[in-house]
Amino acid sequence: MIAFWCGVALMIGIVLLIVWLPALRSGKTATTDIRKETNIALYRNQLALADKQFSADEKDKILLDELKQEISIGLLHDVNDNPLEAPESLTVPGTDNSVKKSLFIPASMTLVALLIPLLGYSLYGQYSESAQYSQQERMDPFAGMDIEQIQDRVITELQQRIRQAPNDGDAWFMLGQRYLNSNEFNNALIAFDRTEKIRGQDAELLTAKAATLYYQAGQRMTPQARIWLNDALTLDPKHITALMLLASDHFLNAQYQQAIDIWQSLLDSNNPKVNRVKLIEAINMARMMK
Repeated sequence: MIAFWCGVALMIGIVLLIVWLPALRSGKTATTDIRKETNIALYRNQLALADKQFSADEKDKILLDELKQEISIGLLHDVNDNPLEAPESLTVPGTDNSVKKSLFIPASMTLVALLIPLLGYSLYGQYSESAQYSQQERMDPFAGMDIEQIQDRVITELQQRIRQAPNDGDAWFMLGQRYLNSNEFNNALIAFDRTEKIRGQDAELLTAKAATLYYQAGQRMTPQARIWLNDALTLDPKHITALMLLASDHFLNAQYQQAIDIWQSLLDSNNPKVNRVKLIEAINMARMMK
């Protein structure tokens, strides 16, 4: 901000110098011309007065010539050394108007030079607010959105990513997860099938497909969901999501000890991805239900 105002001050100074310097010079020249015209008028008036005072004889003519010479010398002296101010009766017509006109342009440009920084500051303030908002939006792209809006935006971005790279298996898998979170189970299965064609089967993908069928059936383990879940645990017996899904099914079917055993095994694994507080709460709840 300090640099901004320093630049403004420098710009105004340059503008004032460019605008007013020629105006002041022209004003000074005009004043000098007025004084010269005034002295010439006075000179002529005094010569005419001298002609009236002297007669036409030779002696008077000599005196008249001497007086005219003195008047000329005196007026020239006034022009060079101490110019006289023009009397009101000898003021050049239109002088005041010309001076005003000569000052109007630099005065107007000075006003413009002062208004431009104010306008620039206003725009700078708006730009700063906009830039700050854009920065906050980049830091938190989901600010002010609810869950559904966030899901829709993420799905849209993933679809755009897939259009650019149709064989991006990770993008297809994340799209399937978003569809699953939005309860769009058929679209989720389509996305997971596409993922499987690109990168093959793994525990993560099989668990996601099993979870899709499980929640689509109203949290009931269908035969196909159980097959996929067992295949996932075969590939990775310690897969957290698969074990959590299996434990949840045991709990909902009143198989509390089986659920407790799975949750306890997850606690004993000391896996940093495990939410220990939630697991302990779940174990205590299952013990109370027994």
